[in-house]
Amino acid sequence: MNNQIEPPLYCFFTKVDDDTLLGHLFNQVIEALAPARIVSSPENTTVDGWNNKEKAFLFYEMCLTEQYLHSIIDNLLRWEKLTRKYAKEFHYSWKYYALSNRMDLIKEFGGEEHDYNEDGSVRTDFSDEELIDETIIAELLDTSGKNIFISTMPTDCLKVCYMIIHAGTFCIIDFLKEKTGKKVKTYRMGEYGEMIENDWTDEAIQKAEKQLQHENIADVFWSVLLDIYGLICHVQKLSKTEDNKEFFQKLPKVIDNIFNLRIPLMKLPEIDIAETNE
Repeated sequence: MNNQIEPPLYCFFTKVDDDTLLGHLFNQVIEALAPARIVSSPENTTVDGWNNKEKAFLFYEMCLTEQYLHSIIDNLLRWEKLTRKYAKEFHYSWKYYALSNRMDLIKEFGGEEHDYNEDGSVRTDFSDEELIDETIIAELLDTSGKNIFISTMPTDCLKVCYMIIHAGTFCIIDFLKEKTGKKVKTYRMGEYGEMIENDWTDEAIQKAEKQLQHENIADVFWSVLLDIYGLICHVQKLSKTEDNKEFFQKLPKVIDNIFNLRIPLMKLPEIDIAETNE
C-alpha cells in the first residue's frame, strides 16, 4: 500500500493546450515560473496557508498569471470566431448583428414590456442606444462582466517577466554544491550517444545559454503583452454603432500573427523590480 501523500493539484500550473508558437511560449513561461508556484503554494490551511503574507501574495500572483495566460488564448480564439461570424452571417453590419443578438436574448430569456409590439411580437425597430450592449464591439470587450484579458495591462506582468529572467540564473548544481559542499558531476550526450562529463567550461556555456534563453522568453512575452494591449486599446476606441468593416477584415490576420509571434520584438524596460511590488 502506497502511503505517500501526493502534493495538492494547486501546487502546479495547468499548461496551455495550444500548439501554436504563442502556446509554446506560454508553456515556457509556465515552466520558468513553476518553482515559484510550488514553493508559494500553501502546504495546509494553518500557519503557512493564512499567515505567511509574502508567500500568499506570490501564490496569488502565480494563480492570476495562470488565469491570464489561458484567457489570452481563449479570448483570441473567441475574437477570431466572432469576427468570422460577423463577416459570414452579417456581412459586417453592426446593426444586423446587434439586432440579431437582442432578439435571440429576448426569445431565450424574455424581454421587458417595451421590447414587444402591441400584438405581442418582438420589436425590430430598436434604437442605436437600445442595441449598444449587443454590438460586436461590446461582445469582443465582454462588457457584461469582468474579464482579466481586457483589464490586464502589460505593467501588471512586469514582475513576472523579471521572474522569468531570474529563473534563468538559478543553477541546481550550484545550489547542491552550496548545500553539500561537494561538486556534483554533470554530463552531456555525445555524438554517438555516449555520456561525456562536463568540465567547468561546458557548465559555464550551459549557464550562459540558459540565461540567454530566459531573457529571450521574457522579451518575447513582454512583446506579446504589448501587442495584445495595443489591440485591445484599438478596439476600445472603435465606435460600437459603426460597421468597422476594414478593421474586422484585417482582425483574423492580426490574431494569426499573434499566435505565430509575427509581432514587433520589444525589450523589457529597465526597472527596479521593487517598484513592481508597490
